[in-house]
Amino acid sequence: MLGFLLLLAVATADPLTAPAAGPSATCLIVGRQLEYKVASADVLLVRAGGRWHRSRLPDGCPGLKPNMIIVRRDASPRACANDLFEVKDNFTPQVFSLCRFGRFEPLDKASRF
Repeated sequence: MLGFLLLLAVATADPLTAPAAGPSATCLIVGRQLEYKVASADVLLVRAGGRWHRSRLPDGCPGLKPNMIIVRRDASPRACANDLFEVKDNFTPQVFSLCRFGRFEPLDKASRF
């Protein structure tokens, strides 16, 4: 029972305060796709390789909201710190922000957000 409660606590951890599970990386290898979740206007969660990573955006990203689309500007097989991405609306071609990724901090594999 204690193991289940611990797993539940890790699975529902706050992405802003969850401890990193290792050293941060400058780049992530992009598989077929990246999954993004917005934690705040300053933090983006990126799922790559079956693990969530936290990217603290160097300059923040004022247009970043949960219902926006994130489009990487570079089509390389790697997503790297300082790469640019656009924040777009679901229904219009309008770009709300142009932002930069920060370094990628790996989070515990059991983390769910």
